[in-house]
Amino acid sequence: MSQRVLLLTLLGGSLLLTVFIQTGWAENQGAFIFFLENDVFALTDRYYTHGMKLSWVSPDRLFSLFDSGAQRAFSLSFGQNIYTPADIERKDLIEDDRPYAGVSYFSFAFHRKKGQSMDTLEFVLGIVGPHSCAEQMQRFVHSLFKFTDPKGWDHQLKDEIVFAVVFDRKWKFLHLSEKKKIGYDMLAHLGGSLGNLMTAAVTGFQFRIGWNIPGDFGTFLIRPGGESSTFFNDRPAHSEENKRFGIHSYIYVAGHAVYRNIFLDGNTFRESHQVDKYPFVADFVTGVVLMYKRFKLSYAYVYRTKQFKKQSEPQIFGALNFSFVY
Repeated sequence: MSQRVLLLTLLGGSLLLTVFIQTGWAENQGAFIFFLENDVFALTDRYYTHGMKLSWVSPDRLFSLFDSGAQRAFSLSFGQNIYTPADIERKDLIEDDRPYAGVSYFSFAFHRKKGQSMDTLEFVLGIVGPHSCAEQMQRFVHSLFKFTDPKGWDHQLKDEIVFAVVFDRKWKFLHLSEKKKIGYDMLAHLGGSLGNLMTAAVTGFQFRIGWNIPGDFGTFLIRPGGESSTFFNDRPAHSEENKRFGIHSYIYVAGHAVYRNIFLDGNTFRESHQVDKYPFVADFVTGVVLMYKRFKLSYAYVYRTKQFKKQSEPQIFGALNFSFVY
């Protein structure tokens, strides 16, 4: 039953995506964005080991849900995350290490920009457990590249439909005039999520410096509102300014206050493997962004503090982001 519900949801989302792309209701830019996060960039294979997300962002001025003085956009995303313990060669249940788990999900979000602030309201629906196909995905990739075969997937979390409602607000300040080639700015955000997938609050700051910094709201990891790196740019995709080459680096620091995380707390309504999590987690990210015309490519190195009490080492992984604005 849960598999049918997820399939119908994904089909419905695909139909909506097709309709929105074909109608072309708005005048300004939309975008396609591909996110890839993996610990192979850090030469490890543990904990949060893989994340992949594909997003489509509508052109702005698509909806009238907010006041007429603001820009608005809508986004649709599909994604999958995979989590494993540190030792994937063991077949037995490793009680003091995080559970095997995966989630496949669909999300849709409303975005609103007014002045130097941006709001995101996002709804996430997915499935955790065997029907997320995380095991099949990891086994396929590991066999393709001759990596270690993960042997403990029999102990993964059980099937569960998951959801989350997320709100996030971003601000831009400390902004150097765009008339100068070398520039810098600082962004902040504050938000939270509610649901059996994740119930948490988060805040963070991002500082950017470089050549031809875009007028967007920063570059982020796979997270609600992470599509802000391509739309609501003060310089439209077809403008002369966006035909130039640009490069900048950034530092991002975020803090998470976590009440529930299904990937550590286990299934909501059934017994499953779980670990004792830390209620506060921090991310330290440094990255570089290249831009040319309507294309953008970024790479980031991510250090995440320990998420559960028996975790042997902090999490390290790399994050790639590729986008095309049309």
